[in-house]
Amino acid sequence: MKKLRRLVRHAWRALCARVQALPGYEGVARWLGALTPVGWAVIAAMVAGTVAALAFGWLEGFIVAVMGLVALVVAVASVASPSPLSVSLRMKNDRIVAGQVAVGRVRVVNESGRRSGSTLVEVTIGRGSGEFLVPPISGNGTWNESFSVMTKRRGVINVGPARTVRMDGLGLLRRVRSWDDPILVHVHPPTVRFSFGATGMQMDVEGVATGKLSSSDVSFHALRDYEPGDDRRAVHWQSTARLGKLIVRQYEETHRSHHVIVLDTSRDAWDHDSFETAVSVAGSLGLANLRESRPVSLTTTESWLPSGHAMRMLDALSEVSSRSFGDLPLRVREAVAQRPGVSALTLIVGPQVSDSEAAHLARLAPIDVPVSIIRIGAEGKRARRDLGRGILLDCSTLDDLPRIIVAGGLA
Repeated sequence: MKKLRRLVRHAWRALCARVQALPGYEGVARWLGALTPVGWAVIAAMVAGTVAALAFGWLEGFIVAVMGLVALVVAVASVASPSPLSVSLRMKNDRIVAGQVAVGRVRVVNESGRRSGSTLVEVTIGRGSGEFLVPPISGNGTWNESFSVMTKRRGVINVGPARTVRMDGLGLLRRVRSWDDPILVHVHPPTVRFSFGATGMQMDVEGVATGKLSSSDVSFHALRDYEPGDDRRAVHWQSTARLGKLIVRQYEETHRSHHVIVLDTSRDAWDHDSFETAVSVAGSLGLANLRESRPVSLTTTESWLPSGHAMRMLDALSEVSSRSFGDLPLRVREAVAQRPGVSALTLIVGPQVSDSEAAHLARLAPIDVPVSIIRIGAEGKRARRDLGRGILLDCSTLDDLPRIIVAGGLA
């Protein structure tokens, strides 16, 4: 049986390939594709009438066939002529925040000197579409119409392309032409703004001290006796003159602070509402760093997201979704290894993570890296717990984020 089905499929593909190779196939296929269900019904009536007239000599069958042929000829004549209209689609803003309204505009121009007929314009909007009935336009005239796109949730919406639809009076043929390419509208997650000082992270105009001593840097530590090999420029001459021996300055090594944010995107860790809150929390923390020109790295359990520019980061967060699989502990280890200059680590986890699991995650970071774990939606309340190697902050809604940061001092 399987062999028979395989032979039938092979024969059908071979037949299709031969038909497609026939001259004029593309034109015929295009017109056949323009037939509406009513048009196919008329063709079926024509065939039936012709058979009845030839086989049984029925005059009625001949009349039906002729009338169907005349209707098809008139339909082809009415839609075959090129349309004088050109259509363009524009969006006022292709980046908005979830809950806002995106405004677009359809512009139809009559490029001929004669008056055009009415036309139907369709615009694909996400999974749906909008229809605009364009009235007759005078020669070289223009018709404009605005439309709005409601955005209830984060994501990416395809708007367009715009299509002109021409149909004959009987609805036998439907000819469609597409204009331009689709426009991608990024719907960013909602974010909250808070003072960067509230995060508890040190402002590092001159760098953040690492605790390692150096003979030259910007963070002064102490004075000590001169040792062979020390840079003479580090000599503290006032102390040298007072003590009668060479005294040099000693510094602490500094580096630019680097905040690493890890967003758990494992599907089994979230429900829909809590995951959307988690994405908004990640975006809010990333923006807080970027507003202060501080290096920040944002990653999911799968890959790094662009975080050097606010718009690119928010665009990437618009497309983030929870996946079937994800190993958060493994990703934390990889993130720390791939960003060796990390000075603060924040993990954003789901409500199912227990206190003991959070403590285990905190211990995955180097001992000198402060760790903050933000648990979203846990018990619907704000709370702070000390994990020894880090802190656990419970955040039920996005509006709670500034409050828990001020209370907990996100490291």
